[in-house]
Formats: sequence, structure tokens, C-alpha cells
Amino acid sequence: MMRISLILASIIGLSFAEPARQEYANTIDYNYNYCETENFTWQGGEEITYTLYYQLNFIWIPAGEATFKVKDMGDRYFISIDGKTISAFEWFYEVNDRYESVIDKKTLLPLSFSRDIQEGKYVWWDQFNFDQKKNVVHASKGWPDKPTKYYTADLSGCMHDMISIVYNIRNVDFNQYKTGDQFGVKVFVEEEYPLQVEVREKNIEQKIRGLGRMKTTLIRPEVVSGHFFDEDTRMDIYMSADGNRIPLMIESPVSVGKVKAVLTGYKGLKYPLAIAD
Repeated sequence: MMRISLILASIIGLSFAEPARQEYANTIDYNYNYCETENFTWQGGEEITYTLYYQLNFIWIPAGEATFKVKDMGDRYFISIDGKTISAFEWFYEVNDRYESVIDKKTLLPLSFSRDIQEGKYVWWDQFNFDQKKNVVHASKGWPDKPTKYYTADLSGCMHDMISIVYNIRNVDFNQYKTGDQFGVKVFVEEEYPLQVEVREKNIEQKIRGLGRMKTTLIRPEVVSGHFFDEDTRMDIYMSADGNRIPLMIESPVSVGKVKAVLTGYKGLKYPLAIAD
């Protein structure tokens, strides 16, 4: 069965990696220095849930669920993601994944990040503690049957983790870009990776299962090539074209099919979702 963490990658950016060498007709904004981002799209108390699908022989099979929660902690946000298999699959392959990020409220840069992966017999965890002023991260990684690995890495500045990058992109003003333009951000996933995100289409209507036709912006971030993704693969993220800028649906091809995540529940949003007329 496809690992739930791979499908989660399509939502929280676990598969972001060094950009492929491609030529594009329009411009690329190579400014990675989003050192201070004003948050005007989400708030404490927001909770959004996705159903995770894996395509097998042209049939979309619901395989799991992921819930994102934001907690306001005064001068910072605590964001958690819980991923699990749906009840129909628990007897076969039980998953309980937990991701956590503490984000500075002023800059929206991460202070710490952790993930605890428990998928059948596949178990491991890691922890990143960021010093954004000194541009360094202190990290550790552990397994039940191996010694914990500790390491320190230098950063180039304004660094994001797998969760903060999503909430940062939700605050990007897509109106400043033309269709086909790209902008850059950076993420640390055991090492530093730059990421280019293409603004593919703006203010388009897209049918979202269970929600109807929604006003959306389509963006295409790059993914890592290797075991699961082919070279030059890009995932499609349909974001709500309203004040929330929530990822409504994410689709991505993988080496053995496709994965998809669809928004199926939400509460505590800052603005009403934009329904197409």
C-alpha cells in the first residue's frame, strides 16, 4: 500500500527539492528572502481536514485523512498535522503520523519542527530547532532500534520547514505575478533545498469533490525526483481564490500512479470560502 506520508507530501511539501534545470517563457522571481511575511490569510483556531487518495488502475481509493490545526500562542503559532489511515484500512496497514511546527508570529519563520512517523513497522522521528538569527539548525533523528543521530547545519537565511512553507505561501500575493511566472522559497528537510513555485492559472473555476465549483488559483511547486517522483514532476495545487488561500485539492503523479488530497472539512476560517457563481 502507498505510504500515507507520501500522500501527505503532496500537502505539506515533504517532497520539495532542488529545482530542475528548465527554461520558462515568463519570468522567475529568485528572491528567496521572505524573512518577514505578514499573515493576513489564516488565524488561530483554524482547522482543515483532507481526505487522501491513491489512484490504482484509474480508480481513486480513499486511503487516509490529514487534519491541520493552528493554535495561537501569543507571540507564536503552534501548528500540528495528524495523518492516519481510514478505518477500512487500519486492519491492514495502520498509520499514525504527527507533524508539529512552532512559528514566529512576526516573521512566520519556524522556531522548531518535529515529525513522528508510525506506519506499520516503519517508525522514526526527527526534530529541527532553528536559530534564524544565526542561520543554523540543530537537528536530531531517531529510530527504535538505532542510536539517535545528532547534527548541525548552516542555513542561508530565511529558512522554512515543511509546515511553515505552506502557511507562508498562503500569504503570497499572486496578483503580483503573471500566469507562468515563478517565485522562490526555501525549505529545510534534513538539508536545505530551494523551491520554485509556478503561478499556473489565476481566478479559474475548479470542481472540488464535496464542495462544488470553487474559485481557485492553480500553482505548481516542484517536487524531488527519485524513488517516488520522476524528474521534472510538478504537483498541481488548487488554492481558494479568496482571503483564506486554502489548498482545496492537490494532485501529483508518482512513479506508480497518482496521489490526491481533497479538502473535506474546515472550521475557524478567517474568511468565507469563495464559491463560484
